[in-house]
Amino acid sequence: MLREVEALDPSVRDRILARTAPASLATIRDAIAVQWLLPEPYYDLLEALRAELGDPDTRKLFRRCMNRYFENPLLRAVVDSFLRRVGFTPQSLLRFVPRGRELIAENAGRLVYENLGECTCALRLRGFPVAVFRSGTVVELLVGCWEAALDFAGVEGTVEVQGLDLEKGDCDFVLSWRPRDER
Repeated sequence: MLREVEALDPSVRDRILARTAPASLATIRDAIAVQWLLPEPYYDLLEALRAELGDPDTRKLFRRCMNRYFENPLLRAVVDSFLRRVGFTPQSLLRFVPRGRELIAENAGRLVYENLGECTCALRLRGFPVAVFRSGTVVELLVGCWEAALDFAGVEGTVEVQGLDLEKGDCDFVLSWRPRDER
C-alpha cells in the first residue's frame, strides 16, 4: 500500500504522508512484505489516504493495488490452482474470495459469498471491528478490491454497497457484470 502512495503525484503523496503518524509510517516501512502489520499503523495510513484522495480516487488506488497483488506469483498460483479445480468463471472466482481473504486478512470480520444470478453475486461482510469500520474507509477499500476481482475475471462490472451498518461492521457488496466488449 505504501508503494502505491509513494507513486502518487508528489504534492498528494506528501499531504497523505503528513497526515499519517510518523510512528505508523516507520512501522509500515520497517515491515517485510509477508509480515502481518498491526492494524493501527495500516488504518492510520488508509484514513490519511482517503482524506486526501476522496472516495472515487481511494477506490481507484485500492483497485490498482489489488490488481498488482493479483500479479504476485504466489497468490496467482493459489488462485489458479483453485480455479483449475472448479472451472474459471466470475462466479467461481468470487466464490473463492472469502476463503482467499481469510489467508490475508486477520481479525477483519466474516465474509460470505452468495450467488444472486448468472452475472450477479453478493459478498456479505459481517462483524468487521467497528473501531476501524465506522469511518467507512474500509468500505471504499473493499469496493476497490472487488472491482479488481472483476478485472481479474476479465469482465466489466459494478460493485454496489447495500445494507451498510457502520456501527455493526456490516456491509453487503453486490457485484454485477457482463462480458467485456471485444472492440
